[in-house]
Amino acid sequence: MADCHITKKSRSSFSITLRMVSVSILLLVIPLFLHNLFLYRQEYQERLSDVKTDLQLLAEERAHLVSEMVRMDWELLDSWDASLGARGRFVERIPTPQGVTDHFLLLSQSREALLVGVKEGYSSFVIPVPLAFIGRDMPRAYPVHIALVNQQGKTLWGNQAFPSTGDFLQAQHPILGTDLSIHLKVRQSAIRGLHLASYYWRFASLVFFVGVIGGLFVYLLTRRISRPLQELIKTMQRVSEGAVHARYTPDKMGFEINQLGVQFNETLDALLKQARMAEEERIRRERLAREFHIGHEIQANLLPKHVPGLAGVDIATYYSASTEVNGDFYDLFLLKNGHLFIAMSDVAGKGIQACLFSLGLRSILRSIASMTTDLAEIVLRANDLYLMDAHDLAMFATLWVGLYDPKKKILSYSSQGHPPAILLRKGGHEELWTEGIAMGAQTMDGAVVDTVKLQVGDSLILYTDGMIEAHNMHNELFGKKRFQECLVQEAVATAQQVVDRTVETVHLFAKGVPQHDDMTLLAMRLFRSARD
Repeated sequence: MADCHITKKSRSSFSITLRMVSVSILLLVIPLFLHNLFLYRQEYQERLSDVKTDLQLLAEERAHLVSEMVRMDWELLDSWDASLGARGRFVERIPTPQGVTDHFLLLSQSREALLVGVKEGYSSFVIPVPLAFIGRDMPRAYPVHIALVNQQGKTLWGNQAFPSTGDFLQAQHPILGTDLSIHLKVRQSAIRGLHLASYYWRFASLVFFVGVIGGLFVYLLTRRISRPLQELIKTMQRVSEGAVHARYTPDKMGFEINQLGVQFNETLDALLKQARMAEEERIRRERLAREFHIGHEIQANLLPKHVPGLAGVDIATYYSASTEVNGDFYDLFLLKNGHLFIAMSDVAGKGIQACLFSLGLRSILRSIASMTTDLAEIVLRANDLYLMDAHDLAMFATLWVGLYDPKKKILSYSSQGHPPAILLRKGGHEELWTEGIAMGAQTMDGAVVDTVKLQVGDSLILYTDGMIEAHNMHNELFGKKRFQECLVQEAVATAQQVVDRTVETVHLFAKGVPQHDDMTLLAMRLFRSARD
């Protein structure tokens, strides 16, 4: 292949893999991220609600725990034997605080404990309950502020600096049997930070599993799937480099690429077949052209190159084939008796076949004319011989044939379906024509022969129908009338001038439009010679 060139190897597989991974990230990770971002607010509100519920349950649990513990301590103290005094691990005797009831509950800031007591006159028995007991086992996920609050809302104790202002979630529950309440608070910022940490962790997990693990899987899978495409590209590159017999082999992971590869193989096979057929056609055309050229040379060599030199006769010819070879021919030669044999014929059809039949008819006419000068006999015998070859193929031929006696200036002629010859004379013109059928159409019973006396200055014009059927770009025919008018204008010129100017007029009319038929023209003009 003269125009093929080596191209760089493409990296389509790697490119497709990257694009597939990118598409996976765009179509999976980003939508999931946007979905999580959309649900973030809703989940945050749900988490706040859950924390608030947990705080309320935790407040109830701690209030119930403290209430039960106080109740059990009072029951213990009620059954305590005062004679035993303050013996025991938990019971202590203290002076009775002022203004307390029989069963009382006091907060000791110094001891950081609740004193659960029973009044016994001027002294009382108490069981100290550490305040740290109330604040133990708090949730570790976020800091919870716990405090004891009296009925007036005053904070009596807190596990840490108990805030009074800010954005908080809070819950409160009274301790049964006392005038105290458990109060819990949690900063919303702590919940928000916890929620964000959970959100970031979930998004990181999403990126890891979808982006990294999924991306790696997509990368490996895409490289495997793109392998058939890479093989197809390599096959195309090999073909472009000249390996026209390279073919794509389907892959089990090729899917649609296999169909593309099979189509490529079929297209390449069709192109090679077309190229082979085109090459065969080119060779056939070249061979046919050579044959046409040979036929053209044979036909050109057989047509008379030099007209017979007769005193007082000026002859000129024109011959143009629509193809390399054709069925038109003219012939001029002298017989032994000095008569001039004139013939013009147009065999039906074009090409080699028409050329061969025209040359065959020419040879027949020459052979018979060399044996007899009877024009009617020449026509009849020539038709019989020509009919044997031409009848089955319908290769009939029109013929105008004549014998000119230069001494008597008498022209004998016979027309077999051919356009009539035109005799130009001073003052006008006449057509030389006889009834007759085309040669090779059927057998003839006789041939009509007519004669005419020629004079000095007369011009005889023979032509084939290609002259009058010449057409222009509007498909308008030159026509017999224009042809005759052109000849009448040139009646006083030489034979060559008649031919040249007539042909020029036809070409001007056609304006370069290719013609479909052969054009043949013969002009014979009589002039006064020295002998006359």
